[in-house]
Amino acid sequence: MDNRRWLWIGATLLVAGVIFWAVGQAVNPSSGDMEFKKTLESIKQVKSFRGTYIESASGAQHSERLWEVDCNQVIVHQQSHDSQANTDSPFDMKEDELLVGEQRYSRTSDGAWENNGYAGERGSAKWYCDNLARGTVRDLLPDMYTLVSHAITEEGDKKTVNGVRCREWKFAVRTATIAEDGSMCIGLDDHLPYEMTMKGAGHYSYSDYNRPIQFDVPEAVLQPASSTGGSN
Repeated sequence: MDNRRWLWIGATLLVAGVIFWAVGQAVNPSSGDMEFKKTLESIKQVKSFRGTYIESASGAQHSERLWEVDCNQVIVHQQSHDSQANTDSPFDMKEDELLVGEQRYSRTSDGAWENNGYAGERGSAKWYCDNLARGTVRDLLPDMYTLVSHAITEEGDKKTVNGVRCREWKFAVRTATIAEDGSMCIGLDDHLPYEMTMKGAGHYSYSDYNRPIQFDVPEAVLQPASSTGGSN
């Protein structure tokens, strides 16, 4: 009987502690929570930027991604390079893709751009730009909605990334389906992400926010975007 009583008291204290923590977060959120919320709002104002991703899983396997986004022109340019050497199945794959409005182009082996037609409801330049304006883009920039809702943060040191002063924030995300740890460097003045590293994964870098981006493609390829218009 005593054991049950103590178990009941312990469970009650645990529930009370969780409620107290939740109320404390709502009433007095941590500095990390507030900073991530500022980042989410700042991302909604972004019209153009560049990003890179580099991952070396081992000495033999290597992946690189590069993307350029200009929602004033409704264009997303993406390049990828995946390679694996010193194995029984070596490979080296490169892809170069241009999303213009709702059209998709791919670069052929002779350097020309081939129109692959409609990019689909998800994955077109228009779709990316619409999500960027809502702050819901998840693969080209950090998933700030998830971080705001579920991240436990720890403030780090200031440093310079891509010529911008930023502060590093360590974070841990734990949900029923996600268990991630990483760090992000957020601009001191504009609250935008400039670097993100995920534990056990790769390194992201972001730059050239709201700066004009010149795409080295024929003018005829860029024409479909003019009928689509920019994102709101």
